[in-house]
Amino acid sequence: MTPASLSSAQSAAQGDLSRLRYGVSRAVFREAVRLLEHHGLAEMRRGLHGGLFIRQPDPQPVAKAMAVYLDFEKVEPCQLEDARLAIEVFCVERVAARMSEDEVAEIRAFLTAEAVQVASGETQSLHDFHVLVARLTANPALHLFVQTLTDLTQRQNPVLERNRISLDDIHAAHAKIAEAIIARDGALARHRMMTHLEKVSQAVTRRPPGRPTARGEGRPALGGAERPARRGVERRAPRGEPAKAAAEPVVG
Repeated sequence: MTPASLSSAQSAAQGDLSRLRYGVSRAVFREAVRLLEHHGLAEMRRGLHGGLFIRQPDPQPVAKAMAVYLDFEKVEPCQLEDARLAIEVFCVERVAARMSEDEVAEIRAFLTAEAVQVASGETQSLHDFHVLVARLTANPALHLFVQTLTDLTQRQNPVLERNRISLDDIHAAHAKIAEAIIARDGALARHRMMTHLEKVSQAVTRRPPGRPTARGEGRPALGGAERPARRGVERRAPRGEPAKAAAEPVVG
């Protein structure tokens, strides 16, 4: 018997033992294994020491599935922005309060890589900074929610038009948020993230010059007079920051 056929026989024997243990047929057992592999929870390895192995779950497929659900429910951009604002301003404040030197180095390395992407005109990873901040909270729930919301944001607005907001401005805003986080200034990081999300929202919803707007079409920009203030989000500027958000450069 060759090594390949031997390992195949061993895997089959392990499968038989498992299905006998749970009292199911081979067809049911194979379908169960297939579902586990599909969801990234297990993998079947071949070879001398092969078999079915449990994997650490990957949050990315879960985030994408949640984004598909919210997309199906036709979540409105303003609802998406409200959710991102509520979660992400908390994330930056949380990270600023618990930063380690290794995490500081990781943020700086990320910004260096992002600068290279922006210089080359890449726009696919501009939400990764937000996901990184959420991951550094060490709260898996926050990480998953931010991944979901940013994925849905990308689905709704795949590319920011150059005449609305520049990639350089987005990177500069990320750098300013990171600067506040590294300085352990949670209030400043919170203010800058809030300003960033609102500026990007205004840039996305603003119509290009010369395009007529139908009566009742569109909605006021964040912070507009016709929109009530967000609950639970403090508008007070922290020390050293201008009182008006307009004084803060565009953040991305």
